[in-house]
Amino acid sequence: MGFRWFCLGVFALGLTGGGIALPSAAETGEKQQFDSIFLRLVGEGSTVPTEPAGSGGGLTSLGDAVLLLTHEGKIFSARSARDIEGLAIETPDNGLAAYRRVAELERYQNFTFMFHWIRYNDILYYRSDSEHGLLLSYTEFNEENECYVNAIAALVLNPEIRSAEELSARREDWEVVYRTRPCLPLKEQWRAIEGHMAGGRIAFEAPATVYLASGDYHWDGIYAPEVIAQDPDKHYGKVMAIDLASRQARVVSIGHRNPQGIAIDRNGQLWVAEHGMRGGDELNRVIEGANYGWPEETLGTKYNRLPAPNTRSYGRHETFAAPTIAWLPGVAASNLTLIKGFHESWDGDLLMATLAGKSLFRIRVRDDRVVFAERIEIGKRIRYVHQHSDGRLVLWTDDKSLIFLTVAVQSFVTEFMDDYIANADYDDIQRNQIKVALGRCMECHSFEPRVHTNSPSLAAMFGASIGSTDYRGYSEALKGRDGRWSRADLAAFLEDPAAYAPGTTMPDSGIDDPFILEQLVNLLEAVGNTAE
Repeated sequence: MGFRWFCLGVFALGLTGGGIALPSAAETGEKQQFDSIFLRLVGEGSTVPTEPAGSGGGLTSLGDAVLLLTHEGKIFSARSARDIEGLAIETPDNGLAAYRRVAELERYQNFTFMFHWIRYNDILYYRSDSEHGLLLSYTEFNEENECYVNAIAALVLNPEIRSAEELSARREDWEVVYRTRPCLPLKEQWRAIEGHMAGGRIAFEAPATVYLASGDYHWDGIYAPEVIAQDPDKHYGKVMAIDLASRQARVVSIGHRNPQGIAIDRNGQLWVAEHGMRGGDELNRVIEGANYGWPEETLGTKYNRLPAPNTRSYGRHETFAAPTIAWLPGVAASNLTLIKGFHESWDGDLLMATLAGKSLFRIRVRDDRVVFAERIEIGKRIRYVHQHSDGRLVLWTDDKSLIFLTVAVQSFVTEFMDDYIANADYDDIQRNQIKVALGRCMECHSFEPRVHTNSPSLAAMFGASIGSTDYRGYSEALKGRDGRWSRADLAAFLEDPAAYAPGTTMPDSGIDDPFILEQLVNLLEAVGNTAE
């Protein structure tokens, strides 16, 4: 799977209205292509600046707009990469200012404070039988008790609101509907609050249930003296279910580490994507009352390569509920979403974002098992993947790129080649031989114009200057060769690449039939003339 970045645009900012930084309507022109097995995706993106530095946040949809929540609590609306605006919505106080004050107290002088980890983790538009609104999850610091929780706040919207532009809110307009228990004390070991281990992703199930993937904040017996993921009375390392009507919460499952993704599939099954240690990233099918083992069982190791302490079955995960699939080495799983109405070859699949993996994983589940997990390289740390109400996929990355993905319109070239071969004066044996020879070419080369991911595209090679495409892997032999690709040059190169350009990385084509060789050159000439 490959990708190609065409150009990179930076979103311009202006300051308007209410002291909130709003992006201007800048033309970015940024385009990308990403290959998967069944589809080619086209992306268009812009950079959304955030301040202070950090990572996190989430995406949801309201009407025809995508809402972006950044790690520091700003909310933007976007209809495309060229149409992004800041909204006049203050988010609930997460206690960051209080946390900074407490960090100055003498009794905490030996503690390590990472302020960018007190962050907002997810945003979700919901509609119940009686209301609609926004839900926000975040790490909340309590100054009075000098402790912290995973919190969910709700902003109930006026029934008449249908678009993002109608939204506005003050900090006090939000109501906290849930806080994890107990409030955790600051840690002297490692870091005081490890908000990057909060999990904090949320999913909504009608009529009024919110599921929270709550991380253990590194209270795991490794980075803190106490293990809390196995304690049913502590709402950390758990999947929680919160009833919005009654505000009552219950533990659904235990033994999770840092569940960064949560989604409900089309059969109503709940799934979480879990960020492991060194290895052991997991996709778990959540069963009511199940125990997924952390930290007593894991398919990862400590980052120093030593086994996690007190594991029951080293490298086996045989005691507790096993993951449906695990990634070794780890890919740093982030969030998870269900695909529907995007393309028939993808619909019903789960799509998982990754950080270290810099990829999407399209996961097909059948009969509660994973059939495949297709990796689609993006080349950026993907914090969040979301499917918009109009079907487009939207990515939020750690370098602050907001990228809209659609299915690429297939090129005319493949259809042209099929017609050319079908209508040429070949017998069935010759036609099959030419298709086999083309198949060898396409193991490395694309016939799509300007797609030079693994090797130069063959779509417009005939008549082009030798070694002149944007492909970055040309050998010195071809980069230093003058002239253009003529019929004679193409025939000589295909027949014996090493003799034509000593030192070339092009392997022997294995085509030794003069007739097949001539027909390939004819086809390259025809495709090149058509591509022009």
